[in-house]
Amino acid sequence: MKNKLFTLLFLSVVFCLLAGCNKPFMQTMGSNPMPVYHEPRWSGEQQKNFTVGVDLFGTPYGIGQNVDEVHSVGGDLFAQYRFLDVFFVQAAFAGNGGSLKFDCNDKPCWDKYREWMNSKEGGDSYSFWSLQEQAMLGLDFNVGFVQFGFGGGVMLSQSNGDYEDKRKELAESGVVDSPAESNEIFPMVGIWYGFNLGKNARYGVIKNETRMVFSENLSDGGSLVGGVGSAMSMGLVYYHPSGFHGGVSTSTQELFSINLGKTFSF
Repeated sequence: MKNKLFTLLFLSVVFCLLAGCNKPFMQTMGSNPMPVYHEPRWSGEQQKNFTVGVDLFGTPYGIGQNVDEVHSVGGDLFAQYRFLDVFFVQAAFAGNGGSLKFDCNDKPCWDKYREWMNSKEGGDSYSFWSLQEQAMLGLDFNVGFVQFGFGGGVMLSQSNGDYEDKRKELAESGVVDSPAESNEIFPMVGIWYGFNLGKNARYGVIKNETRMVFSENLSDGGSLVGGVGSAMSMGLVYYHPSGFHGGVSTSTQELFSINLGKTFSF
């Protein structure tokens, strides 16, 4: 009888290790880089050294890491200055807000969290809002019909709302794993590549842009080197020579977002 109990216990432990019966990992909504895009390089006749711009973006319906039914709307203001031909510096302020529901979609849910999700609280929608300040230094190139570049900098994030309060409450009671702070500073990198449409981008530019931030608080212990995790935003955007641009993006916490904006050159 003792051998059977020991075997059953051993098999249960092995099953949990293999199936991933760990606590769900939760991130702040503000850890996702919002879709602040990088003004492309135009031909010598079109290029201006200083640009400012504004964007509006929104998620009509989306999912993220252990969240579902994400609805949000936001916007950003940015300024970009070019120097020494290929170098640039960009600063941006962005914010968004909306609502979401808790979910468990990155691994099998353990019993305690599943019980909470089946409660009235677990089925409710929770509001959130977040602000970001971004600064990036980089360089980019326009070679023939191809554009590419990269940069690095920092992103400051402030998050609040019912979702943040409940996330912290669940973490303190041991239901979820969520070490993230509501206010954080993240190292950030960006990379982009795209194509000019027509000679000298006469018909515009289409680009793929990715931004990533890094922190130990974005990892459940199994991500990247030394347990440092990441959150990312990736977008496909079209720029018209008039300064109008628009596209779609995806991020760690919001599967699908629509973006429209306008830049002004000086």
